[in-house]
Amino acid sequence: MDKKIAETWDYLLELGVNEDVLKTVTNINGYNIESLNDIIYAKFGYHDLEQLKNS
Repeated sequence: MDKKIAETWDYLLELGVNEDVLKTVTNINGYNIESLNDIIYAKFGYHDLEQLKNS
């Protein structure tokens, strides 16, 4: 699971999501895939990394 979190984090950085945003959200909501999926949904409108990659 940690590999999936790291992969999602890195992918979001590559897409231009600011690292401070990632840190803030995960500090508040926890360093987990659900928090990163919330960022994906808020920023891109997809529910997870797989949907985002396949868009």
